[in-house]
Amino acid sequence: MLNLSVFPDFLAIGGLVLVFASLLRRTQQTRLRYWLLGWMMILVHIVAQLLYLNVPALEHVGEAVSLSMLLLTSVAFIWAGHDRRSGWVNGFAWSLLAALPDVVFVVLLAWGVEDRAVFLWLTGLAACTALWLFHSDRRGARPRERRLVAVAVLLAYGAQALLVTRGAPDLALIWMLFWHYALVAYFFWRGSDRATLGVSFTTLSFVAWALVFPVATALDRWLPGLGIENEAWNLPKFMVATGMIFTVLEEQLGAAKHAALHDALTGLPNRRLFAQRLDTALERARRERGSVALLVIDMDDFKQVNDTRGHATGDAVLAEAASRLQSRLRVTDTLARLGGDEFAAILPDPGQVDAVGGQIERLLRALRAGFEIEGERIVVQASIGVAFYPKDGDDEASLLAAADRAMYARKSTGREPRAD
Repeated sequence: MLNLSVFPDFLAIGGLVLVFASLLRRTQQTRLRYWLLGWMMILVHIVAQLLYLNVPALEHVGEAVSLSMLLLTSVAFIWAGHDRRSGWVNGFAWSLLAALPDVVFVVLLAWGVEDRAVFLWLTGLAACTALWLFHSDRRGARPRERRLVAVAVLLAYGAQALLVTRGAPDLALIWMLFWHYALVAYFFWRGSDRATLGVSFTTLSFVAWALVFPVATALDRWLPGLGIENEAWNLPKFMVATGMIFTVLEEQLGAAKHAALHDALTGLPNRRLFAQRLDTALERARRERGSVALLVIDMDDFKQVNDTRGHATGDAVLAEAASRLQSRLRVTDTLARLGGDEFAAILPDPGQVDAVGGQIERLLRALRAGFEIEGERIVVQASIGVAFYPKDGDDEASLLAAADRAMYARKSTGREPRAD
């Protein structure tokens, strides 16, 4: 009679593979490639379980493949969190190669080999390849972090060698799987941009997955009559998958929100976010009886740059101009692109009028320096108008109108702007 106890897991993981394949087609994230590969390995792990549960002749082969896929899945997930930008040849293939001693350890154990010397030799080789991998890859972490991770990996393999020495290679395997998945949790957390709910949930789920190996082994050995079903031990896998999908959705929603509030070319706040920031600055100034300076910055004759050198060059000039202007402002100031070649800056608590005039001069000098675009020097001029709350207006519309009038007055007279 066929043993189909893991067949529901096969269907569930197969569905997850399709989900992650669909997500990858939509987002093309490098990290998702490793996640998809990991879940495909889990699918192979389950298929191998089906084989060795139902075909006695393939017991050793099935168990070896099943455990190897479980181990290599952790490698794929580690790399997904370690360096999501790196290509296959640049890093992940070397990670798989470094895991080869661990895979051989698993295969020999599944085949019933009992030679401690072989397992000790493989443990030492695995430690060396892991240290080499962390030492050679300098992109994913700072030097101090690489050293700490290398020490942790060395201690993990030291504990594995101790278990082998005491004649317990099976426990060494459990330990190996535990710390590999604990490392997945660490790299997933470290590789995330923000500590969102999805990231926290997925990290804790990876910790739970790691704990399954020692906890299940301990309960099976010391409380064999407890009768916990296999589905309970598989729950962390599906928690991880749910967390991953939730994390991707959070990132997509965050990206959509960012796109709705920021200019695509320069990355600066757009008019909508500018209005929100200005309202906040004005509300604070009203409460604290403070002031706000609003600058409107217009690039003179920018249309000529587009007409004579093309829109690509014009876009490059705008992007560089935005970067220079941003670098001359305070962290508390807001620079926004209102559209075309028009920028605006909100300066909360700007100080004395002379200080604002000096700030305007610094911004103009930054633009007068010119831009090197594809080997060609392009010099642009700008006109800046300034309005103050509460002297020139008490809301967004009146302040913008006053700053616009001041800017066009400077532009038409050709005089340098002053903070009147």
